[in-house]
Amino acid sequence: MDLRGVCYVRTVSTICCDLLKAYENHEKIAVIIWCEGDVREMGAEFNPTADDIQSVLRAIGESDSDALWRDGIGQNFVEGVLRELVALRPPRQIAVPEDVLRTLLPLMEAGMNLPRYQTQDRAAEEETALDTLRYLLSKNIPAHNLTEGNY
Repeated sequence: MDLRGVCYVRTVSTICCDLLKAYENHEKIAVIIWCEGDVREMGAEFNPTADDIQSVLRAIGESDSDALWRDGIGQNFVEGVLRELVALRPPRQIAVPEDVLRTLLPLMEAGMNLPRYQTQDRAAEEETALDTLRYLLSKNIPAHNLTEGNY
């Protein structure tokens, strides 16, 4: 059994058994290990879920040996998989107290007028978001309607 270039997700005992079947006790080998904690730490900015971490480990295990030798399995690989997973998630919905929004709205409007923060590709989207906030803050809408998007 030749395990060179093999990358797979198994338990420690299974991997050790496979290595002992493939190599003699005295042979020197190098093994690169990614565990759940490594993925969690490396991808912390993506706030990975337990399922995300398992998906990354599965992607590492299923990567072909050509990609492994050419690109390696490092931070870029882990972040790339997590970036794809995050893109598939529905947008988060958060609740912010009205008084906080009323305080932030003028600051956001002022910030949008600073040249260094103006980007043409997002200007319409940002203005629409501010218009929605202005509208919501000008109306007396029951909170349960806001969470259902019925405004």
